[in-house]
Amino acid sequence: MTAAANSNVIATAAALGYRAPELSKLKKANTKSDIYSYGVILLEILTGKSPGETRNGLDLPQWVASIVKEEWTNEVFDSDLMRDKASSSTVNDELLNTLKLALHCVDPTPSPRPEAHQILQQLEEIRPELPPVSPGEESWHHV
Repeated sequence: MTAAANSNVIATAAALGYRAPELSKLKKANTKSDIYSYGVILLEILTGKSPGETRNGLDLPQWVASIVKEEWTNEVFDSDLMRDKASSSTVNDELLNTLKLALHCVDPTPSPRPEAHQILQQLEEIRPELPPVSPGEESWHHV
């Protein structure tokens, strides 16, 4: 990607709430900043909230982390998601484990964020009944 295109992508990501914190200093996206953006997408799905809006001055990852810290974890999930799912302990465990994974992806420091293959492995552990991905097959449909 050209420097101008990279700069444009980073600016757009910032405006929409997907930009990793380190990109304000580094100005160059990398796999760890991509993992952060993926984590924001997971949080967006789980919460039903837009990452571009702040809540009490906090961005989406900070807001979710603050709710989890206060042990109000069930309050974070999208009400439609909770209503559509049976309140079985299996579904609740899947939601909580996916939330933990998303928070791991949006760690403010890049080095602790998981690698893409680790994310896939954890997602497969969360929903083990899904068939394994064949080489060359798209894996995003399992999310």
